[in-house]
Amino acid sequence: MLYFLFLESCTTVEVGKEIIKAGNSVKTTVSEIITNKEDDSKIIEEKNIETEAESQIEAEIEAEIEAEKEIITIEQKEQKKIVETQQKISEINFLGNSLNEIKKILGESKLAREDGNAYMLRYDSKSCRLFLFFNLQVVNKKVKYFELRDTKGILLKSRQSIEECYREFKLI
Repeated sequence: MLYFLFLESCTTVEVGKEIIKAGNSVKTTVSEIITNKEDDSKIIEEKNIETEAESQIEAEIEAEIEAEKEIITIEQKEQKKIVETQQKISEINFLGNSLNEIKKILGESKLAREDGNAYMLRYDSKSCRLFLFFNLQVVNKKVKYFELRDTKGILLKSRQSIEECYREFKLI
């Protein structure tokens, strides 16, 4: 009987040890799950912060692009006004002249080039350049646009500089 009591006591101790092991295992597993959930929430929070930062950077880039577009648009408008002024000031208007008429007046060009639907002639003098543009799709090419620039590529604005350019080309 004592033997059975001893065996039962040992079994109870063994069962108790196993229960404690199982409890510790459950405790460890639950701790890991909680830690993983905390890590997941930290990762999600970090991703949200990164997404917000990327959105802010994209917004800044878009704002810079819009500012650049606005600057380009303003510059194009200014150049258009200058060219219109050049054409009004010009004593000799090249608009509507054919390619042959231009060659009779100015001779052979220093540069002729096709670019898309445009054909361009460039005439050089000491201090200025005359650019004449034609539509390539038309059989009888006529000047559709012209402009005068200095040797650095800047549009001539003043009446005096335009007249000086015409003198260099011996047009006045």
